[in-house]
Amino acid sequence: MKFLERLDAAVLAALKVLTIVLFSALMLILTANVFVRFVPVLSLHWLDEIVELLFAALVFYGSAALWILEGHFQAGEWLAKSLKNPRLASALRLAVDLGSLAFLAVFFRYSFQLVRRSMEVTAVFLIPKKALYSCMPVSSAIMLFYSVRFVLRDIRALARPTQTKE
Repeated sequence: MKFLERLDAAVLAALKVLTIVLFSALMLILTANVFVRFVPVLSLHWLDEIVELLFAALVFYGSAALWILEGHFQAGEWLAKSLKNPRLASALRLAVDLGSLAFLAVFFRYSFQLVRRSMEVTAVFLIPKKALYSCMPVSSAIMLFYSVRFVLRDIRALARPTQTKE
């Protein structure tokens, strides 16, 4: 169990660091773009493809970090808190988490297919588009793993409705 807790912490820490690095790089490049518009000392013709890469990775890896922490808005949690019956609240959480699990399974499947089938490269740096798209199946796999964990937690809570969420 300690190993899984350390693995959880390591995955979350890696996602947080990656998100901060991506955001910082995006901020620096966009700041440079604004500067170059006023002081045209060089061309940033490559800007679009790098911003696309950074922004996509930032959104998807940041979402995975939030998913692990359950730090995003959750309608199921909000509604479950208003229910008086703990078994009904657990059933609602389970239904929402099963819906999320189904969505993430579909998202993983199709994003993985997109990465696998992609043959294009970017115009300037010739970066394979697979690199741009790879953040989708990786982050969805992480979210899928944690969704299975959330569903198992919900099933346990449904079996023992007096216990609260982990």
